[in-house]
Amino acid sequence: MPVPQPRCLSLSVFAALACLSLPVSAQTSSSASSAAAAKPVALPPALLQKFPMLAAENAIPLAPGATRVRAERLDGRNQFELTAEGKVILRRDSMFLLSDRLRLDQISNEVTAEGNVSLLRGRDRIDGPRAQLNLDTSVGEVTKPNYVFQRDSAPFQKRSTTLTATGEAETLLLEGKNQYRLQDATYTTCRAPDPDWYLKVRDLSLDYDRERGEAHDAVLRFKNVPVMWMPWADFPLNDSRQSGLLPPTIGSTSSTGFDITQPYYVNLAPNYDATLAPRWMGRRGLQLGTEFRYLTKSGTGRLSGEWLSRDQLTKEERGLVSARNFQDFGGGLNGSLDYTQVTDANYFADLSSRITSTSQATLNQQAILNYGGLPWLSSSLNVQRFQTLVGEAPYDRLPQVRADLNVPDQLGMSVRMPFEYTKFEHSAKDAGERTTVHPQVALPLQNSYAFFVPKAGVHLSHYDLTRRTTTGYNTLYRSVPGFSVDSGLTFERSLKLGQSDFIQTLEPRVFYVRTAYRDQSQFPVFDTARADFNFSQLFSENIYTGSDRIADANQMTSAVTSRFISEQTGEEALRLAVGQRFYFSGQEVTLPGETRRDGRIADWLGLMSGRVTRSIWVDSFYQYDPREHRSERGVLTTRYQPQAGKSAAVSYRYQRGVLRDIDFSGQWPVAGGWYAVGRYNYNLKDSQLTEAIAGFEYKAGCWVLRTVYQTLLNTKQVRNNAIYLQLELNGLASVGSSPVQLLRRSVGGYTDITSTGDPVFGTSAE
Repeated sequence: MPVPQPRCLSLSVFAALACLSLPVSAQTSSSASSAAAAKPVALPPALLQKFPMLAAENAIPLAPGATRVRAERLDGRNQFELTAEGKVILRRDSMFLLSDRLRLDQISNEVTAEGNVSLLRGRDRIDGPRAQLNLDTSVGEVTKPNYVFQRDSAPFQKRSTTLTATGEAETLLLEGKNQYRLQDATYTTCRAPDPDWYLKVRDLSLDYDRERGEAHDAVLRFKNVPVMWMPWADFPLNDSRQSGLLPPTIGSTSSTGFDITQPYYVNLAPNYDATLAPRWMGRRGLQLGTEFRYLTKSGTGRLSGEWLSRDQLTKEERGLVSARNFQDFGGGLNGSLDYTQVTDANYFADLSSRITSTSQATLNQQAILNYGGLPWLSSSLNVQRFQTLVGEAPYDRLPQVRADLNVPDQLGMSVRMPFEYTKFEHSAKDAGERTTVHPQVALPLQNSYAFFVPKAGVHLSHYDLTRRTTTGYNTLYRSVPGFSVDSGLTFERSLKLGQSDFIQTLEPRVFYVRTAYRDQSQFPVFDTARADFNFSQLFSENIYTGSDRIADANQMTSAVTSRFISEQTGEEALRLAVGQRFYFSGQEVTLPGETRRDGRIADWLGLMSGRVTRSIWVDSFYQYDPREHRSERGVLTTRYQPQAGKSAAVSYRYQRGVLRDIDFSGQWPVAGGWYAVGRYNYNLKDSQLTEAIAGFEYKAGCWVLRTVYQTLLNTKQVRNNAIYLQLELNGLASVGSSPVQLLRRSVGGYTDITSTGDPVFGTSAE
């Protein structure tokens, strides 16, 4: 008996039965004359691999709205009903229905398929023994199905990913092209046949038009162990924002005890949202927290607050308010607000959920208005106060006005005139107004291999004090002229190191400064301190930050820098530098209590920074005193990182008489999906542990487990301990307290081993 040949039937919504039991070579469609042929459907490679016959079928033109049936045996009865048997393929637009047997009612366009049924709609696939479907409405039912649904992540995601949902059900109801309802179903984003975690749901609705899922009577099972029961859950299907309960944050610290926060997210509109976060602390009580975020065409901001009606330990009401905003008003005008206030100085040390926040010393309360609408002028208005938690309170600026006139090219000269007016207020120190202006003119001469920039200027200052706690007049004037010359050369050569080609530079530089001496001993000190001695400061005209002291100078700095630049990428791979400052006169201007400099030479400075090899990074700085023949300060950091997820770093810091510590940190795969992470920071000077972190991460196919322990000595020399435990279920939720930000801050070269996004905004946490 000969093997039956595949036959086809093409139907149209515009015409009746067009052909019946025709050979494959004679396939036609009566709809071809009434509608243009549709392009082939973009089928996922995984489907083509499982159903190779779809490639040839998909290549055949088909008019929109037409239905095509292919099978080993076709039979049409009374021109109202079609039956097909043997490797049946029904195609309608972008949908394919495969089965052993199929019956099509041409009046109602109802299809009943039986035996090895596979329904393919885009990247969705549903397999089951039996299916019913209306081709016009896309409404139907599949019995005892297995399903795979795939969608791309939300468009605002920083990293594009494909989200895959799989599971099985007793019944799957098709309620439209992108709507599914499953009864007695399972749901997971794990692709394995035996998933590590899944939801067992009595009733599950998946709406891919709104990208929302809704589950009733759901049990979250991990490793087949029930973890959580939810009477109702509403969750996004593409990492998008959606109102509902967020996973709780659970942890423990030595200050708060057992600590659990249950946030509720409110998606108010596409451009603003809110989060309500009640928090229970075993040792403190119930705290209420909230955060409101907004994004407009011209600005963005955040308002947040925390309130604890009665601390069980201190017996006091405690709270926090915070506001941050940036606004672009147009025309070069923009403004920002940064305001934080707490009820008491120990708030962060006692109640912060992030252990690193316990070391905050001041809280900023600042509003800034900037204008940059003119190319030659920039200006700002700043109002700034501080809430001091630890140490001495800084000055408030109420207000500070700045302007900078900068004309870069006038007859070959560059003219600049920065201006500043500030009213300084303090409860216990000198207070008053300071006005400064620094007109200066430069003549830059430069080409591709050399530069020579002479510059002259004068510092003009006026002080009007409203309160004087130190010795001196209430009204003070100052005029300090100065002159400088900055010059340098650049030499280049080609260099081959191993298999890499580089351009090596040699860049000698000489910088001379001459600033007149003016007695400034009666001038108050509002915002001035001795600048840190580093390579940037070597080429600065003033050894002080701020404007209360203009240092007298007759000095020259010489330095040489060598850079290794990749010829292929233009990237600077390594930088080496050494420099020293020479003084031609002694120091006269000082800060109160500061010792005058003696000697005519400053310390040597050296640095090496960059990528020594493909896997080794070095960042080092060294300061040497040639007069006393001793090391003053040094930092050496080396990191070995052959690939993402593998890093080991060691750092040594030294400052004579002040600091000496060593730091080890790393992240390394141990076995299977296990990673070890940790940090050890030890104060060698005081022989005490400053900070230690130890933990493990485990990465499975669709979930990540993290457990981390941290101990930290804060600014009040009080040790705080914290335990982080997080279970992250890809595409669903994260349960527990996340240590990722802690690890990024503390572990050099740390790599987040997951690619899931923030549960609120859907963006990766970077």
